[in-house]
Amino acid sequence: MYILINILKCIIIAIIWAALLMPVIFKRGGALKYILTVTILAIVCYVLCFIYGGYAGIINHMTIIALISLVLSWIISMAVFEKESKVKSKVIAFTCVISGLAYLVSTFFISNIKFL
Repeated sequence: MYILINILKCIIIAIIWAALLMPVIFKRGGALKYILTVTILAIVCYVLCFIYGGYAGIINHMTIIALISLVLSWIISMAVFEKESKVKSKVIAFTCVISGLAYLVSTFFISNIKFL
């Protein structure tokens, strides 16, 4: 039962990251591409969190930062990019992915991050 709960947690994280990565990776999305992306990300998440170990906290923080930046970039893009709706989704997704990766890089290279 514990393994099933861990797999479901990884699937939820993979669904979030697949939705953020689809506009960045692929020119056109589709159900098969989305399912494949979710599957690969869930496997990577499970390996990093529970088999290799120790990366669950970093992945959780990356996801929270990406979701917060999603909301902020969506609000800002509504004010700034009113007419460029085609480009806006890629800009928002790219912003979220970069913010999550920026946290990952800063966590690996700077061990003691302190704000104020």
